[in-house]
Amino acid sequence: MFVIPEYDIRVYSHPDQLSPQWPAAGTATDARQYIFQTTTFLQTWLASYGTRPGNQLCLVEVWDLSGNPLCFLPFSLSSRHGGRVLTFVDDGVADYNAPILFPNGDQWTRTSAQQLWNRVAKALPPFDMAIFDKMPEQIRDRTNPLFLLAEDLNGESCHLTDLKRSWPEVDQSQPGSKNLRNRHRALERLGECRLLIAGTPEERAFVLETLLAQKQRRFEETQVPGFDKEPEKQSFFELGTDNFAAANALHLSALVVNGQVIAAMWGLVEGRHYYGLVFTFESGEWSKYSPGRVLHYLLLRHLLDSGYDCLDLGIGDEPWKLNCCDVTIDLKKMTLVRTARGRVIATRLRVMERLRATPLWQKLRPLKWKVLRALR
Repeated sequence: MFVIPEYDIRVYSHPDQLSPQWPAAGTATDARQYIFQTTTFLQTWLASYGTRPGNQLCLVEVWDLSGNPLCFLPFSLSSRHGGRVLTFVDDGVADYNAPILFPNGDQWTRTSAQQLWNRVAKALPPFDMAIFDKMPEQIRDRTNPLFLLAEDLNGESCHLTDLKRSWPEVDQSQPGSKNLRNRHRALERLGECRLLIAGTPEERAFVLETLLAQKQRRFEETQVPGFDKEPEKQSFFELGTDNFAAANALHLSALVVNGQVIAAMWGLVEGRHYYGLVFTFESGEWSKYSPGRVLHYLLLRHLLDSGYDCLDLGIGDEPWKLNCCDVTIDLKKMTLVRTARGRVIATRLRVMERLRATPLWQKLRPLKWKVLRALR
């Protein structure tokens, strides 16, 4: 006879309510998680994206009846698409969405994962549908239970470079590495050229200001919504710079020539794992030096020499990531409908997804943002 396990499930609406077992960035823990599920990330998200009307944190802790933590799930509930939609705490600033797992109990199976989700769903506030995307199969040495329930591929993968090798091996894996060294030397002939790892508040402010300006310009060049449309995104990185720096989990780097930042990377570190979240560079007269690629190349050597296991460029199948990275992390997506309204939302989203894939939509979409910016 199969015994269905019982859980003690607690749902909170603020990071300050969480148990001490919920890990913060930069702290030693036996939990298996990504930095995107830490209390540091949740607090930063709450103070930026969480200020949007209708957004609500649903932070779930699952314990066994002996008082041992089993699984923590950082969800948010928001008003979107005409209903209440449950997602991971993300809004585009997390590369990996997953539970926090603890070493208590057995490895998850599809059956036990389904039982877990059934109980968690009952404990949550009412919602019309759930969309869980960017889910990896493994969380360190543990199987992600929600991945076992997902049947759809995410659409885009995460990509990283393995640094558990000698520098000559990593160097050989980078396309055009000889050319990048030549461009670095050309930059050095212009004057002072250095890789800056921002370590003081002044250095962080110096790099961040340019990084955000470069990113906004790139938004406008590619005719997509930027910080002007989504100020909470800029707020996330401004607040996150201070929050993650205080936790020793920020890695903000820049290629600086004669006092000017010509490329920058906003990254986070978790143990020996480096996540590069925002990558920017100057264009125009600097393009011939490929400042972004030079920074990436220098950063690879710096991280390897500093003992990191990888440089993770995160979500996105852009050709330059595919060329520079040698490890692909496949992700899955799961959509769960709970109500009649949820079925309507799911149908609408499928129609919009097909529409966005048409050549006409691809041609017209940039014009929308060009008109909106002109009106401002």
